[in-house]
Amino acid sequence: LINDNNVSLISATGSTRMGKRIGEVVGGRLGKVILELGGNNAIIVDESANMDLVVPGIVFGAVGTAGQRCTSTRRIIVQESIESELIERLISAYKQVEIGNPLDSSTLMGPLIDQNAINDFSNALIKAKEEGGKILYGGSLIDIEGCFVEPAIVEAKNHFNIVQEETFAPILYIMEYESLDEALQIHNNVPQ
Repeated sequence: LINDNNVSLISATGSTRMGKRIGEVVGGRLGKVILELGGNNAIIVDESANMDLVVPGIVFGAVGTAGQRCTSTRRIIVQESIESELIERLISAYKQVEIGNPLDSSTLMGPLIDQNAINDFSNALIKAKEEGGKILYGGSLIDIEGCFVEPAIVEAKNHFNIVQEETFAPILYIMEYESLDEALQIHNNVPQ
């Protein structure tokens, strides 16, 4: 379809790599595109944040769809003076995440889409550790029928190659900042 001159508009959702390819081909024939591409969404948490609001928002954004949407929360940029408290609260909240059948109303996080997604999840955690990251919570495969994993919280640096990528899985990267200017620089310093 992307090469068919009879199709005047292509709408696609997917990775940035996929979008570049579709844009190149369709643009080459002067067709139009609407693209919903990948993201590397972050939340900046400063010292005035209300933790009772921030923590549930982070958890839902990071694991509500098992990290499998372009708008999933992937990075937390936290003011260094409250980093320990936020991590402690997030780990406590992650321990309470109900994982299982998404049709069950008590479930917060369902399965990953397939074995390839599990492989991507595991490989991303390996890469994070190789680059100096520290898994603070989770990261295990869950031994039940289906493609279930335990969501992960990883202490990382924004410049890590794996942090710069978009992994469609429930991995939350935590990084600290000193000043708001630094936080904004970290936030915007991704290819997405």
